[in-house]
Amino acid sequence: MANKVSKPNAVNKLFSDVEASFWIPLVEISADLVRVIDKQTKSKMQVHTNFAEAALLAYLAGIFLESGMSMTELSQKLNLSASRVTRIIQDMEAKGLVISNQSKLDKRSNIVRITKVGVARLNEDGPVHIDTIREVVFSKLSEAEMKTLAKLLTRIRQSLAEADHNLT
Repeated sequence: MANKVSKPNAVNKLFSDVEASFWIPLVEISADLVRVIDKQTKSKMQVHTNFAEAALLAYLAGIFLESGMSMTELSQKLNLSASRVTRIIQDMEAKGLVISNQSKLDKRSNIVRITKVGVARLNEDGPVHIDTIREVVFSKLSEAEMKTLAKLLTRIRQSLAEADHNLT
């Protein structure tokens, strides 16, 4: 039986084996996480919000219920482009989930607030999204693994924030 020789690819030439074994799954997870959660949630039952809408509603309901949040802040918190957040907010406004008004402090900025309809929708759809996340992600990890991963991801996030701050 002939030995199988693995052909080096561009990633293996650039990264060490350990780096590649970490980096490739991290990029793949980043690309797949929201898509898979949305797909699994929709397959369970009819939900009215996708993952991005549910996340926006959760931010607005949990943190900024009265004061609202600027579109820029929402974009930064959810790591979505400003144009994507604008499209999502416009769709959500059409559904009556949020309202967007010009900021009194900065006329260039819009402040988004959740409506009573948005709170009701979050209360209806939120548990389905959370159950899906628990089923797809959390159930595959022990509590100790989740705590370790949380610490590591926090460290990476802090490093990214420092690097991003240094670039501005």
